Amino acid sequence: MESKRLTTRSMLQRVVNLTKHAHDFQSSVNVAIPSWYNYSFRRGSVNFNQAQGLNPIAINQNLQTSRYAFGPYRKFDFSRAQKILQFELNRRCAAISKFMQYNPKLCRELAQDLSQKLRRLTKPDILNSTRYKIIVLVTIVQTVPDRQRHQSLTIVSRCLWNHETDGSITLHAPLGYDMLAIATVFAVYTD
Repeated sequence: MESKRLTTRSMLQRVVNLTKHAHDFQSSVNVAIPSWYNYSFRRGSVNFNQAQGLNPIAINQNLQTSRYAFGPYRKFDFSRAQKILQFELNRRCAAISKFMQYNPKLCRELAQDLSQKLRRLTKPDILNSTRYKIIVLVTIVQTVPDRQRHQSLTIVSRCLWNHETDGSITLHAPLGYDMLAIATVFAVYTD
């Protein structure tokens, strides 16, 4: 048996017939719209009876327009954050032995650990503030153990930010035998 060979003309004729049938099906007035379409995408109704189904008109008063927030809906609560972070920093520093002396390698790891823990506590989920970037800097310095000598330390940071929405918190706690942990937390609102 020989298979029937299709010529180019007969193939084109079949394609035209198929597309014509599909076009007729799409332009009919009685097109059924799935029930999930209105709820998920439009949240309104679509009228296909206007202009014999060729130009669907969306009747939708409940469409939500995209809004751009020029400021936070709820500002970052710096006083609450300071209480929570000071408590956590004191708790973490008290857990370290009072006889531990300054060691640069151990202090580097301890500073990383403290900054991660404090950042986790300051995340927007905890303090109910969205779109804030949280930056935590922890510095561990060596102090004089007998506290008879007067020492001073100045840590300065300059930032270009909006004073209405952005801010910082500085905390400190004694650590071990001769160390001091200083944590600075910056909360910056992002547009």
